[in-house]
Amino acid sequence: MRIFYLSSVDVIDTDMNVLPHLSKMHEIVFGLLIPGSNYSYWGKELNRIKGENKLIQLRSIRLKYRRRNPFNIPIYIRLILSIRRGRYDIIYVNDFEDIYFRLLFAVFIRKDKTLCGIHDVAYHSGWKYKILKGASRELFLRKFDTVLTFSQSQAKLLESKYRRVFSVPMALKRFGDNPDIKKDYSIIQFLFFGTIASYKGLDMLITVIKKLSLKYNNFRLIIAGRCNEWTSVYEPMVANNKNIFTDIRRIENEEIPYYFASSHYLILPYKDVTQSGPLMIAYYYQVPVIASDLEGFREYIQEGTTGFTFSVGKEDQLEKAIENSILRKKEAYEHLVSNLKDSVSKKYGAATIASKYDKVFKKVYES
Repeated sequence: MRIFYLSSVDVIDTDMNVLPHLSKMHEIVFGLLIPGSNYSYWGKELNRIKGENKLIQLRSIRLKYRRRNPFNIPIYIRLILSIRRGRYDIIYVNDFEDIYFRLLFAVFIRKDKTLCGIHDVAYHSGWKYKILKGASRELFLRKFDTVLTFSQSQAKLLESKYRRVFSVPMALKRFGDNPDIKKDYSIIQFLFFGTIASYKGLDMLITVIKKLSLKYNNFRLIIAGRCNEWTSVYEPMVANNKNIFTDIRRIENEEIPYYFASSHYLILPYKDVTQSGPLMIAYYYQVPVIASDLEGFREYIQEGTTGFTFSVGKEDQLEKAIENSILRKKEAYEHLVSNLKDSVSKKYGAATIASKYDKVFKKVYES
């Protein structure tokens, strides 16, 4: 099949784990929407992607203005007209939240060959403009009512509303080979990774770590990622705690493997979740997880095999889970990592997930 796969740099790490495998099955034209402010950075990345993926036809679409700016409309019109001329068997749109794009796409693109990917069916608490985004998405999906979600829990929220709802898990997220780092088991390293937002529960985690610091000195927490409220909200909480180390900035892709490969556990104390990118990075680099007992995590985490869960918002349970991990014997930890490796590679390997995409695309095409 000839497939136009439209996405944005927001989720390119997910796309590029799957598209190389899909390109062996279908003719893939990959349209990538890039904010103008980040174009210099992504220009280098695109050259690397082109060099590594000869079968994928990559087309970059530079957005010169912010998403809410109507001056982007001519860019969207040119893009949509090129899609119309392309005579594609399937058009896949990967959750691009822009009201102008959605309106134009709905006017000019046929429904029967279009599949819409939705990453966040229920918007996270505290997100800006979620009412406006939700309303524009609702109008968009009244026409394009064939949708793809990335977790079963998210699919359940849509099954009664739309004609066809598919679900494909996220693939393991690879940012380079697993570095040959021998973890120091005399110091247990916990990692909190990614863009920091209020719904991710970092405030509770810092409180728990400060309590455990009074009892143990053989562990540390690494906090790595961007945060707009760091100096006003989180930095005063951390103060000068000797067990907490911070790296508050955009972490470059090539640095990511080292953060995970040197850590014993990833901690995800989220208050709500759709699906988690850091979780799939941890699985690729064979790092067990400690996460809130949310439905979006439960379908990915096997208790005691790939990680451990605790009740959402329960500070005492999070403390106990971390304490157990500090006290876990090295042999038990190595057994846990071995079980994780066997479990996740079969379920979430990129080739496995690409085959699931292939089945969805064929179902849409055949109908």
